[in-house]
Amino acid sequence: MSKAEKLTSQEQIASFLEDKDNKKYHYNHYEAEDYKISSGSLNLDMALGGGLCSGAHRFTGVNEGGKTSCALAFAKNFQEHFKDEGMVVYIKSEGRLSTEVLNRSGIDTSENRFFVFDCNIFEKVFELIRELVFRNEQNKKYMFVIDSVDALCRIGDIDKPFAESEQVAGGALITSVFLKKMVLPISKMGHMMILTSQVRVEVATNPYAARGGPKVKQAGGNAIKHYANFILEFEDRYNSDIIFPNPNASKLEDKGSPIGHYCKIRFRKSVNEKTGAQVRYPIKYGRAQGSSVWREREVLDMLYLFKLIDKKGAWISFSEDLIKELKEKKIECPEKIQGEPKLIEYLEANKKITDFLYKDFKKLGDAL
Repeated sequence: MSKAEKLTSQEQIASFLEDKDNKKYHYNHYEAEDYKISSGSLNLDMALGGGLCSGAHRFTGVNEGGKTSCALAFAKNFQEHFKDEGMVVYIKSEGRLSTEVLNRSGIDTSENRFFVFDCNIFEKVFELIRELVFRNEQNKKYMFVIDSVDALCRIGDIDKPFAESEQVAGGALITSVFLKKMVLPISKMGHMMILTSQVRVEVATNPYAARGGPKVKQAGGNAIKHYANFILEFEDRYNSDIIFPNPNASKLEDKGSPIGHYCKIRFRKSVNEKTGAQVRYPIKYGRAQGSSVWREREVLDMLYLFKLIDKKGAWISFSEDLIKELKEKKIECPEKIQGEPKLIEYLEANKKITDFLYKDFKKLGDAL
């Protein structure tokens, strides 16, 4: 070959990628999709840099910490983002997904938008996911929710007598092999996966000798930790996280029945330098159709954070700049309101101002 006929490095790479023996083993011919799916919470979205992207993510933590509800909130917004092209496949390996939870989430349960796979066998769950990803004639965008990895069994263990032990770390090995094979195509083809799991506490035989408290073990081995973009750990809920109608009452019985609580999440792994950070967002009881995240209270928190309201005694006044901006948008706003409960009621009753402030804060958060 003469000097003039020598291939450039770009031409060599292009030739390699287009070779029929190579093309099936790489994903360069797929154009990566850059999207963010909202959690429905301002606080969490801001910490996530706008929301979750394609690829695998792990939700771990205590029982009733909010993992399933949060995963379904992402699933609802995934459907809304991709419209008819978006489908959620929910693997119900624990057998706990009530009609009430689905109604509360607001997810579209139409058969072309949502499918529940009642299966607790590792191999069959992963085979279904691979089938949908690689044989995708409808060009669907899939969000897979495995709830939970802990409840999955190896096919070789399912028929064993209960007295016979299962293979040590067998499930973690299968999960590792699956993620090694599938994380790249799932991410590059624009799909998303959320894997939930519990945390296991290793109790010391001599608690007085233990340093730093009990050790928390992540269920399912290190594979999910390695391949996940985000690992969100849902933490214990304490009395200080409960929201009461009369929070300033001196006695607990005078505070009234709980009307909500704060969900607490610790970032155990992140792609945006948030590892170790904690995020809290409010949940209001009795709401349905995807409105459980208490947007009005989050808006109130943001108003305080950006000094757009000022509290003097019982009265809360809006800043002149905010009042001016709202008037320009033809949104009426009082100069001051007496007490936070009244301000929350005002925001709940005036959807126009709440929506405007929510979208404004979200844009600001996405830009950070």
